[in-house]
Amino acid sequence: MEIAGLGAADQKRALRATSESGEPLISVVRRLGFLSDIAVADALAKVYELPRLTQHHFAAEDPANGAINYEFLLANQACIASIDENQAILAVADPSIEGTSQAIALALGKNVRLGLATLGDIETALERYFGSPDQISEAYLGANVDDADAEHLRDLASEAPVVRLVNDLLKEALNHRASDIHVEPYRDHLRIRLRIDGVLHDRDGPAASLAPLVVSRIKIIANLDIAERRRPQDGRARVNIAGTPLDLRIATTPSAHGESVVIRLLEDRDTEVDLHQLGLSKRDESLLRERLAAPFGLILVVGPTGGGKTTTLAGAISTLNTPERKVISIEDPVEYQIDGVTQIAVNPAINLTFANALRSVLRQDPDIIVVGELRDRETAEIAVNAALTGHLVLATLHANTAAGAPARLIDMGVDPSLLRSTLRLILSQRLIRILCPDCKKKIKGQWVHAGCASCANTGYKERIGLFESIDLDPAMLDLVQPGLSAMGFEKAARTAGAKSLADDGRAKILAGITDTDEIWRVLGEHVETSA
Repeated sequence: MEIAGLGAADQKRALRATSESGEPLISVVRRLGFLSDIAVADALAKVYELPRLTQHHFAAEDPANGAINYEFLLANQACIASIDENQAILAVADPSIEGTSQAIALALGKNVRLGLATLGDIETALERYFGSPDQISEAYLGANVDDADAEHLRDLASEAPVVRLVNDLLKEALNHRASDIHVEPYRDHLRIRLRIDGVLHDRDGPAASLAPLVVSRIKIIANLDIAERRRPQDGRARVNIAGTPLDLRIATTPSAHGESVVIRLLEDRDTEVDLHQLGLSKRDESLLRERLAAPFGLILVVGPTGGGKTTTLAGAISTLNTPERKVISIEDPVEYQIDGVTQIAVNPAINLTFANALRSVLRQDPDIIVVGELRDRETAEIAVNAALTGHLVLATLHANTAAGAPARLIDMGVDPSLLRSTLRLILSQRLIRILCPDCKKKIKGQWVHAGCASCANTGYKERIGLFESIDLDPAMLDLVQPGLSAMGFEKAARTAGAKSLADDGRAKILAGITDTDEIWRVLGEHVETSA
C-alpha cells in the first residue's frame, strides 16, 4: 500500500519497520510522525475509498447507548458516529485493523458502514460519549474499594472513565517524552510524577480515593494479580497510545497507603543512532571508532541505570552493522530495532537469561556480540572468553567510573589474566540536560538555564552524553591484577592523559551546551570554568 504525500525514503523506512514489528503501516507512519493526523486520514480515505468523517458527523451522545465497550472501541481506534433504522456508521482511524466492524454488527444486529476519521476526532467523540476522568461518578468516590473483592475491583477498574484516566496519563507521558511514570498513594492525595530528561516532575493527580482503581487498572494492563496487594509484582505490557505502540515495564510495591507503581515507557525506536551525535569528544569518538575496528576484544560501556548506555551501544552497532559482519545482540528489553542485526530479548520466565542466550549465540557464528548487561559472574566469564576466542564483544556494566570497571569484574570472579588479554576500551557515561535554545541566557560570559513554555519552564530540553574513556594500552593492562584498586587505576589513567567526566562537563559548559547547575546535579561536584 502506498500512502499519498509520503516520500520514497520515508515509505521505505515505514515498510521496513512494519515488517520488523508486525505493526500496521499506518500505525508506523503515525508513530514516526511522517504525516499529520489529518494527512494520514485523508490519504487512508483515498486508499480504502471510504467517506471522510469529521467532528460534525458524530452524534452528540453515544448512539449505541453503551452497548459497545469503551475499551474495545479505543483499542481498535473506532467510534460509532451515528445509527439509524437500517445501519450504523462506524468511524475508524485505521481500516487495516480487522474484525472491528464485524463485532459491532453482531453486537448491534445492524449493518455497519465504515467512514474514515482522524484518531483525534475519534478520541474526542469517545470522551464525549463515555465521560472524561474528571467526570468519574460519585459512586466511584464513595465505593470502599480498599475492601472490594478482586472481581468487583476489576469491574470498577475496567469502567470507561478509569480506563480513560490511565490512557490519558500514558498519553501525557508520551507527549512530554517521559521515560517513567511514578504513581504514589499518600493519606490525602495520589501523587503522580513524570520523569522527563532524567528529572521527576509533578503533575495533577486524581482524588486519593481513586488510587486503588488507578493501580488496579495498571495491573490489569500488565496482567498482574489485582488481589495481591501485600507483595511486589513485576510485569510487562504492550499498548497502543494515540497510534503509538509502547512497551511498558511495570513494577508495584506495597506502601503505607496503598500500592506504589512505576511504569517504564519504552517507545519503539527503529532509527539508526549516529555516534557523532551522542556528545563524545573528538578524542573519545576517534578512540571508540578505532577500537570498534578491531577484529576481537572487549569494549565496556559503564554507568548507572538510565545513563544512556543502551543508546551508545546502538550507535556502536550501527557503525559495525555491515553486510560482511554477523552482529548478534542480547538485550533486556530490545529498545532499538536495528535492521540487519539479530536481536534477542532475554526472558527469565523461560530461563532465557543473558548467560543462556550468550551460550546459544556462540553457536550462531557471530563476528560481533553485544551483551546488554554483565549482571553476574557466569555471563561475564562467557563474554570475556568470547572476546578471547576471536569475537568483538561490546557490553554494559554497572560501575560508577571507567576506572572502577576492571575491579568490578574481578570482584565478580573474572580471572584478571583474561581481562588483561581482552579489555580494549572502557567508556563511562552519564546523561545531562541540554540548555533550552529558546530561553538560555548569557550571564558574565557563561550560558545558564532560564525557563519558558517550550521547555516546560525547566530551562532544559533533551539530553546528551557526558563521557570519559580509558584506553587499555599495555601499561594500563599491567595494572589489572588481583586486588586492583579503582583509585590507583584512575590515577594511572589520568597520568596517561585520560579525561574525567568533570573535564567533559567543563568542555560542554564552555561550549554553551549545558551549565554548572546541571553538572552539579549529575556529578555532585562543582566544575570551575575560565570563561
